[in-house]
Amino acid sequence: MSEQRVILIENPCYLSIDTGRVKLARPEQKDTFILANDIAVLCLHHPVITISQGVLQALGKSKSAVITTDQYHHPQSLSLPWYGHSRQLERLREQFHLQHSPINEQLWQQLIQTRLKTQAQTLRFTGKKGALRLERLADQVLPADPQNLEGQGAKHYWKYLFEDIDNDVKKRQKQGATDTLNARLNFGYAILRSMIARELSIAGLQPALGIGHHNKDNPFNLADDFIEAYRFTVETWVLQHDYASEFNALARQQLLQFITQSLSMNKQSYRLPSAINETISSYCRILKKAKKENISLKKLKLSLPEKQGDLWPQMVGV
Repeated sequence: MSEQRVILIENPCYLSIDTGRVKLARPEQKDTFILANDIAVLCLHHPVITISQGVLQALGKSKSAVITTDQYHHPQSLSLPWYGHSRQLERLREQFHLQHSPINEQLWQQLIQTRLKTQAQTLRFTGKKGALRLERLADQVLPADPQNLEGQGAKHYWKYLFEDIDNDVKKRQKQGATDTLNARLNFGYAILRSMIARELSIAGLQPALGIGHHNKDNPFNLADDFIEAYRFTVETWVLQHDYASEFNALARQQLLQFITQSLSMNKQSYRLPSAINETISSYCRILKKAKKENISLKKLKLSLPEKQGDLWPQMVGV
């Protein structure tokens, strides 16, 4: 997966299958051919795009995700692969078994600790104040986060991250954002979420059954759990580049480069797609171990980005 790409189409286009490859035919442009296996996420970002059933079949077989967006660059729908996985029922039973287990509470603790630590490192890397408070909060997180330190950390983080930003916006806006900074963050998060949801589907996991997220109206609770540990990859990329300029087609293409980053995990260097794959794989290993009696909770660790200051330049490398 590390060599696969996110393909963003922002012009009128007809997608079909030609000699086993996905053919992109655009007016007054030379036809482009891409192997379906080279596509991790296909983002359809124009109202005049036609895609054949043959392309959808090929993308499903190659385990690619397909996103459609609205006129505000917000994700509108997400199609995920379910092709060829033989353990979906077993995975579902394992997930149900974990739903009300102390293991689930501990996993949420690990995810929130990682989110707080990477928030602290983002503040330090961007020259902002407030990192020490987040590091202390990370050390205080309990299983299931009953004190809601995640919420306290988020309020603190965005306050300091947006401080002295050379932009009209001064606060984090999730829905309907039109300013150039929040629009970039939301678009990047949408791509990251689709990458995680894709890996969950490939692993035969039910994305609606979350660890810490349990919204009955959210079909991607589990993806929203794991995205917490990886949001910093979008944030650091956006803040390193020109976030004040118009969020046009070129800017969106440039933002997609955030998936090329490398980061440290398990004392090794991973490209972002491979790191996500390893995190989901570690969750699947925990699901199997959780069925055993008298399992030690200390041994059940998710593979997550590590807090290692000396490796931070690598984690956010351009």
